[in-house]
Amino acid sequence: MRDPRLRPFRGAAAVLAATLLLQAASAAALFALKLGPGAARVREFYLGSEARFTAAKSLSGLLEVALPHLVAIPLAIFAVAHLVGFVGAIRRRPFAVLVGVTFASALAGILASFGVRYLAPSLAWAKIASFCVFEAALLGWAGLLAWTFFLPARLTASARDPAATPPPGMASGARGCPP
Repeated sequence: MRDPRLRPFRGAAAVLAATLLLQAASAAALFALKLGPGAARVREFYLGSEARFTAAKSLSGLLEVALPHLVAIPLAIFAVAHLVGFVGAIRRRPFAVLVGVTFASALAGILASFGVRYLAPSLAWAKIASFCVFEAALLGWAGLLAWTFFLPARLTASARDPAATPPPGMASGARGCPP
């Protein structure tokens, strides 16, 4: 563990990481079962199929799925991003990129559903791509939580640590060098 003050929060971090993994696994299973593995099946799901006797998705049906996702997904990302961000697990720029990619892929996935149905069926590839990127981001957040709260810190030498002093006779000006 990187900081002993994080120990009381390990339980909450474990629950959040498990929730993210469960969310990613259930989303992958539902995507594969309902929408299918390829762009043609995604198009059929939203536009309907005479061969499968399915109707096109209605606006109210799309909104029933989109609106809860527009609340739940940002809340989950908000919680994990703040937990990882306050701990300082990764540097500022990669953290900002991961947050941006996660939010953008989630929003793109939600909007792609409307795009496939009402704009262009070829946006089915955007739906699949945004879903895959979002799933990878969820797994990344869960991995960051595990890395931050459960894996030991790497040992690094410190200038204040007596074991880190150079051997006598070095010309670096470090402690232990002859005058």
